[in-house]
Amino acid sequence: MTFQLDPPGIYGWLAGFGFVVCTAVGSAHAQAAAASPPSFTAPKLNAVSNSTALVTDPATAGTVLPKVCPIQPVYPLPGAPAELEQLINKLDASAPLCLGDAQFHAWRGAALLGLGRPAPAIESLERALLINPDLPGAQLDYASALMGVGDTRSARELLLQLGNRQDLSPGLRQMLDKELVATDPDVLRSRWLLTTAAGMDSNLNNAPSATELTLTFPQGALTLPLLESSRPRRGLAALGIVQWQGLKPQGNQLWLFQADLRARHTGEAETRYQQADVAATWLQAQDAPRQWVARVGATQVVFGGQPLLKSFRASMLHQWQGSEGWSSQCRPSSGLEFENRAYPSSNTLDGRYLGVLTAVVCTTDMAEAPGAPGSQLVNLQVRAGTDRANAVERPGANFTRAELRASWEGRYASYKLNSDYGYSLQSDAAGYSPLLADNLKRSIKRHTLRAELSRPFGAWPYADWFVSAEISVQHSNLEAFKSRQTAFYSGIRWSIQ
Repeated sequence: MTFQLDPPGIYGWLAGFGFVVCTAVGSAHAQAAAASPPSFTAPKLNAVSNSTALVTDPATAGTVLPKVCPIQPVYPLPGAPAELEQLINKLDASAPLCLGDAQFHAWRGAALLGLGRPAPAIESLERALLINPDLPGAQLDYASALMGVGDTRSARELLLQLGNRQDLSPGLRQMLDKELVATDPDVLRSRWLLTTAAGMDSNLNNAPSATELTLTFPQGALTLPLLESSRPRRGLAALGIVQWQGLKPQGNQLWLFQADLRARHTGEAETRYQQADVAATWLQAQDAPRQWVARVGATQVVFGGQPLLKSFRASMLHQWQGSEGWSSQCRPSSGLEFENRAYPSSNTLDGRYLGVLTAVVCTTDMAEAPGAPGSQLVNLQVRAGTDRANAVERPGANFTRAELRASWEGRYASYKLNSDYGYSLQSDAAGYSPLLADNLKRSIKRHTLRAELSRPFGAWPYADWFVSAEISVQHSNLEAFKSRQTAFYSGIRWSIQ
């Protein structure tokens, strides 16, 4: 005997496999072998960390450092993050003897960019340009650092001024022209993320954790063991993910586009799945104290070779800037969201969700503090609403749903850590089935915790190596909906712009 699990249960289990598509945090796009790929929200200039060596003005290129400064700049910069850290420590030890040396400060600023620390790099590059305003490479690195902290307008103005110089080398001129096109506010900027990973999953088929079920008949209760095929299957799995992200300014407005295609391959065809997501987000005025944010998206899931889910989502939020103090780094928002879900293989499960959403996003940059982590991002979401059945015969009829989701992202040196926790609560309005606990109204509580640690992969430019772990536990007053799942994956993620 088989049982049809409800859509929130199946979809909740599936959602545990998805990676969080991230909102993005700025990192220096220094050189081809730099420590981390550039952030999508704060794009950097290509290979600018080595640009301080491309000076053609004899008055500056041939400058001899003061004898009191024991450090002589050497390019290209090291590619490994550990080597860049060692270089920074070496420069800091010699800093008291090199306070008046422009090349020294330019070299230190380029190294900080290579480590993805644009904020402290600005200070070093500003010192270099105060001593010698005619260093084209330092100017280009300075523009990159400004973009790294979100000051795109000032960075572009500096690039335009640098473009008027007649003493630029061909290599530096080529880089400058390329970045002027890339930073044009009217140009669609995009990047690709390619992920491949392998790991172990304790519940590939999203099965309940119970080994037997008790059915309630008019004649009495009957306990039956679950078929082996309906119990959790542990095994190896391979993940492949292709993501595209696009950004298109339009005056003060901003459009964000996302497309995501992911697939999981396992030893058995019935536990494989494919998922496709597309979304578009409109921001009314990203730099304004208040703005409206609208989003639409669609999802399609195929599980075990059969179409499982087709979903359409839309939301409208009002976002504002926090007040003074620590809250000034946060942007709260609230609004409405809607979702229409269709299950091609079981139309009685179709439903429409309408609810309210409150969220807050906080960003901090502690890179200036010695030994402190770099940029950090905290995202907190609370939502609640009602899912109404399209068919009166849907098991459980309508249900209410509430969810809390908290995520944190932080950087320390070349390492990046993501963590995500989710808690959801669902309560049906009617009994789920006369065969289960005499038609008891079902309630479900679900906890999900996921963590990922990543760092640049030294062998390949713009690639990160990562390990991730996830655990999901679902409680219910019906045995058929209790489940547990753990998964561990390791892989490589490439960023292509």
